[in-house]
Amino acid sequence: MQHKMKVINAQDYMKREHVNTMKERINKICKKMGDTLDTPFVDCEPVGKPVYAEVNFGQWLAVCECGGAESVDPDEPIFYCFSCGNYTNHGKPRKVIFPPKKEIKDIETVLLKRPVIIKGGTHMIERTINARPAIIDNKGVLSRSWKPGETVKDLRKENESIKAVK
Repeated sequence: MQHKMKVINAQDYMKREHVNTMKERINKICKKMGDTLDTPFVDCEPVGKPVYAEVNFGQWLAVCECGGAESVDPDEPIFYCFSCGNYTNHGKPRKVIFPPKKEIKDIETVLLKRPVIIKGGTHMIERTINARPAIIDNKGVLSRSWKPGETVKDLRKENESIKAVK
């Protein structure tokens, strides 16, 4: 059975985990982590240094200074790192900076034109995470990835330069 691929974000995790908000999801995971967290999530407005959303191999993420990365949601742009517990922010959420909605849609449209090899998974999230670029040649890897500062025009040029997408 062929499944339509999409760029996933934290909303996809929320649906699978039967929670309605990012804060619910974060609290649920923190509860499971129990005493392993010195700085459990503090339910308040985002404070501190913001993080920037990026697309990493088909998934919207934000990366923490500690090296941890978490799935993020453009409709509820808060970040809590489960690797460090937002330790330097005392467990309080940080704001996630996303591109404007139209640009998100354009970025996703261009990235989804890039072919991938599905490596398996029991759920659309795992199939996306496990998918690998189908185009790897001497010009590089054409992954479904985007970083702040790259334009949609840049992404289109990459598609054309590797001649992977018609």
